[in-house]
Amino acid sequence: MLEVSGVIAHCKHYVSNLRSFMSDVYFDPPVLFAPNTNKIRYEPLGVALIFGSWNFPYYVNLKPLAQAISTGNCAIIKPSEMSPNTSNAIKKLVEKYLDPNCYRVLLGGVDLSIQITKYPFDLICFTGSTEKGKLVA
Repeated sequence: MLEVSGVIAHCKHYVSNLRSFMSDVYFDPPVLFAPNTNKIRYEPLGVALIFGSWNFPYYVNLKPLAQAISTGNCAIIKPSEMSPNTSNAIKKLVEKYLDPNCYRVLLGGVDLSIQITKYPFDLICFTGSTEKGKLVA
């Protein structure tokens, strides 16, 4: 319950802040460049690769997914092969509720992880051991 309630709380936070995530930020320029207006426009990065761990699998897979969605990014989720029932549940949820052109769940082991990291992702979200993190990096 603790894990799922945490994911729900984060999703509610992202939904309630979508407008601010999409808003431009205006600020005054340094005196040297006055008079003008500076603006920061936030744009999606592209495609995020989310590696989840076996412990707290819903939290470490779905929280980054919610962040990717709320910031306009697509995502590929690779849950841990050590929690197959949860991984299958996540796959079913994503396939049922999210656009398959933007969000996918890949199930597999180390071989899949090695192959998928060969692709040029715009962002990688990894939760796991230092040893595995070095391989991803």
